[in-house]
Amino acid sequence: MDYKSIGLTGVGNARQLGGYIGADGRKVKENLLLRTAQLADASTEDLKRLKEIYHLSDVVDFRTTLERDAKPDPEIEGVSNYHLPILDESSKESAGMAAAAAGGAFSLDKVMEFVEAGALENMYVDIAVSPYSQKQYTHFLQILVNHKEGAILWHCAGGKDRAGLGTVYVLAALGVDRETILADYMMTNHYYQEDIAKFEQYILSQGYPKETVKAARAMAGAEQAYLEKALAVIDEKYGSMDAYLECQLGLSVENKQKLRDRYLEI
Repeated sequence: MDYKSIGLTGVGNARQLGGYIGADGRKVKENLLLRTAQLADASTEDLKRLKEIYHLSDVVDFRTTLERDAKPDPEIEGVSNYHLPILDESSKESAGMAAAAAGGAFSLDKVMEFVEAGALENMYVDIAVSPYSQKQYTHFLQILVNHKEGAILWHCAGGKDRAGLGTVYVLAALGVDRETILADYMMTNHYYQEDIAKFEQYILSQGYPKETVKAARAMAGAEQAYLEKALAVIDEKYGSMDAYLECQLGLSVENKQKLRDRYLEI
């Protein structure tokens, strides 16, 4: 299976979207749309690769201010940086989402509280229907519309939840089918398979029952059912993904066509 790696050693879940089939049977252009985990531990070679191989020109950071300040992205000469925190840091209601998305920023007991309360299961739904999060993704899509040359990279902490939803919106806008979108989302489990196994073993060693392990896996990896739940809510609440992109994320028909012309092969 092609896991679309971009060959970074210090950055987790680092891949690109090129090669997927979009609207009118046109393929997504190679090496322009990059999705990763945070860049804080990128090696010198990683940064050189991003500049020389992918001609990186823009980085979009979906993390909270707290996450960003704790592990800032490295400065890369000639690269524009955008900070679009997907979670509303001023809202107490975002605490569950923040805990799930930050992964590792909280104690295990705190994490398991969110797991057992179903916060992970509903995290994508909460983000999808949040006006604040919608506004941030609207800005993200506009950056993609205005993007001119080189690769654009977006990330959160683990590159799977907030970056994952952003990728869902990008692929949907480009006309990629839902089965492929879900398969791309689930690639996270390939990149984090060792972390997932270690996390599961650690949870069991701490005395938590086996039935909680599956739910907790989503802290370290991806759970397709959780994303499917959000997609179902989008379809039900807004009519369709296309309607959601246009009415909630501000992606006009004209701008959607611009995205396709820019990122799909002729």
